[in-house]
Amino acid sequence: MKAKGTPVTYALFPDEGHGFHRPENATAFNAVAEGFLAGYLGGAAQPIGSDFEGSSIQVLEGAGAVPGLVATSTPATAR
Repeated sequence: MKAKGTPVTYALFPDEGHGFHRPENATAFNAVAEGFLAGYLGGAAQPIGSDFEGSSIQVLEGAGAVPGLVATSTPATAR
């Protein structure tokens, strides 16, 4: 997708598998998805705020595509 110029935001939850067992990770994922979709499809999104609290999220790519994600991510995981 990146090679074709398609925007990509890659968030990893290392303690999860194919679904979400931890509610904190599900909340973080939903916050990222909402911000990404609002940015590319238009519409409103709630600010991320404390949605990552207790989550294991690691933003490996495209943090800048989601408003508030860069500020919330740690420098080691945001690119």
